[in-house]
Amino acid sequence: FASPIGTLWLAATQLGLVKIAFDGEEERGLEWVLKKFPNARLIPGEKNNAEFHIELDEYFEGTRRDFTCKTALAVSEFSRTVLREVCRIPFGATAGYRDIAQAIGMPTASRAVGRALAGNPVPVIVPCHRVVGSDGRLVGFGGELHIKQWLLSHERGYLH
Repeated sequence: FASPIGTLWLAATQLGLVKIAFDGEEERGLEWVLKKFPNARLIPGEKNNAEFHIELDEYFEGTRRDFTCKTALAVSEFSRTVLREVCRIPFGATAGYRDIAQAIGMPTASRAVGRALAGNPVPVIVPCHRVVGSDGRLVGFGGELHIKQWLLSHERGYLH
């Protein structure tokens, strides 16, 4: 999937979208999918992921603020809780790791929140780019801070 932040590799099962990998991470993404979904049958082609492509296109065009496509998060229950909370951060806004930890009732779990976000299988859809350091600085995002910066600037550019 061609996007303004580079090529995104999407993988889905009948349960929903399971993985988004950034450009250059396709092999690692494929290994992850096969590990988490060993019986998955991979079918190449955009047609099979049309729903996800449409929503991502709309997001990058600035006409979509929230995603409604179905996801299947193959993560721990703690990570699922963190990712659900991150989805509550409004379009164009940010929250700190500590804010997320407090919101899920674990105020001392900021680092665990960071680890959960590092394992987010569907970035952009689950907007982990909206989570920043306690001082507001951009941190995390797998070392791809320029992508995080682009996504936040993109969202802020569409706020009225």
